[in-house]
Amino acid sequence: MVHMNNRSLKYITIVIVTGLLTLSFSPKAAMPVTLEEAIKNALEGSYVVKEQDEFVKKSRFSYISSIDPFLPRFDIGSSYIRTISPMTPISTYTGNSDSTSDSRDAYTFTGSISWRIFDGGERYAKRKGAFFVWEREKERFKTVREEVLFNIKSAFYTALGSKLIVDKRKEALQSTQKIYNLTRGRYEEGVAKKSELLQAEVRLLTSKIDLQRAQKEYEKYLEVVRSLMIARTPDPFDVDGPLVEPAFRGDYKDLSEHALITKPEIITQQKEIDRLGMVYNEKKSAWFPKIDSTLQQTRQDTRFFPDGRTDAFFISFSFPVFDGVGRYYNMQGAMSDVNAAKQRLEETKRATNLDIVKALKDYELSVQDVRMYTELVREATSNFNQLYGAYMDGKGDILNLLQSEKDRASAKESYVGSLYRANVSLAYLEKAAYIGDRW
Repeated sequence: MVHMNNRSLKYITIVIVTGLLTLSFSPKAAMPVTLEEAIKNALEGSYVVKEQDEFVKKSRFSYISSIDPFLPRFDIGSSYIRTISPMTPISTYTGNSDSTSDSRDAYTFTGSISWRIFDGGERYAKRKGAFFVWEREKERFKTVREEVLFNIKSAFYTALGSKLIVDKRKEALQSTQKIYNLTRGRYEEGVAKKSELLQAEVRLLTSKIDLQRAQKEYEKYLEVVRSLMIARTPDPFDVDGPLVEPAFRGDYKDLSEHALITKPEIITQQKEIDRLGMVYNEKKSAWFPKIDSTLQQTRQDTRFFPDGRTDAFFISFSFPVFDGVGRYYNMQGAMSDVNAAKQRLEETKRATNLDIVKALKDYELSVQDVRMYTELVREATSNFNQLYGAYMDGKGDILNLLQSEKDRASAKESYVGSLYRANVSLAYLEKAAYIGDRW
């Protein structure tokens, strides 16, 4: 009885260990990533998005610091003077004729509060220019974000399409295997010729090569998605989600009007024009006088902590009557920058309209391709089924059957290709017209 229990215990132990080893060495299930997850990871981890975000922060800090010229300035200063020769009474510094001394030492402490009353608009122009730089960088952030969004969408749909193409080529391999088995059986029965069997073998080998190539293409596009997601993803890695015909319908006029108002590239250029306008105003301020005020207290004596005190209030006025021709030509150069930026804005609008037209035409064509390839798949499948049935009855020709199978496989792959190209085309249209940003 004890012997039987020991044998049972050993058997159970072997079964448990075998099960654990099987689980340890069995292939792990691929981690499916949806489009929403891929977009979320790509936007959160993108290096270019983070880089531009730092530029936005920098421009914001610059704008905040531009308030300084509007605020009063407080300065303190201290000095020590040692007179070597000739002897100078300390009253020369203090203005006190009763405080004469033969000391060669003079200690000075000065405190002042100064504020610029008028500068011809220079301070305002610089602050407003810094504000427009901040606004420009925020629009550039949107542009970078849109680029990342399009790249991850394009890569995801391409990878998903490649995955479905692998499935279609597996179906094609099964079909060619089925034809090969049928032809081999007919050959062994003496009904089919050796050439028919060889033709079936060639098509079977071609299907295996096509499947292998599709699998490598799929793996390559998976790595593109993984790279754009930035975040570390465990192996094996996979994409998952529906790949269907997009239902978006758009009108060029509406898309163009929307883009000209909201597209970040256009707003960025408008902000650049505003910034350059402030640069022009800054250059123009050189033609106006500068008025400054200062409240100052000075203490000077022969002791380290001086007692002699002088209080003063200053208002200074300065205006360069002539300092060369720089002021005039600096203004002209700044105005040329403004005019050039306006031309760049018009060019940006033209390029935007052209991109929308091309993207809309590509999208409409891709949608039409989906419908055409849907019909082609149905016709090719019907033709294959008919020829396969005829060949089974001994009435068909192997060449026609193999060609129909190849046509059906090609039609299915083209249908899948048209689906992911339609979705990629829609993603580019959303980028060109700045629509559909829900992320």
